[in-house]
Amino acid sequence: MAIIWFLKEGQIQVGPSAAEKSLDWCVRNLGLSADDWIANLEQSNLIMGQNSNPGLTPYGAFRQVIVGVDDDDHNDKNAWKRGYYLIKKDAMQVRKILEER
Repeated sequence: MAIIWFLKEGQIQVGPSAAEKSLDWCVRNLGLSADDWIANLEQSNLIMGQNSNPGLTPYGAFRQVIVGVDDDDHNDKNAWKRGYYLIKKDAMQVRKILEER
């Protein structure tokens, strides 16, 4: 299963994941693409963006959503690399999709 995290700007990727979904589900529902790869899974200090105003909504502070994909998550070894992928949708859109499905 692919692992989904919400990140605040300037935050190191740590802590519990928000969801675990199949890679196919992430492609269909979140628009994830093999071209969205940003780093290897072994990178332990993945920091996204810069610190900024956290916003007023419960998820307003979360700016990025990443998905961790392992070798077991996909069959097409040519298209998908093991690693972290950045979702192009904003965190509020992803949260809504996860709550609906």
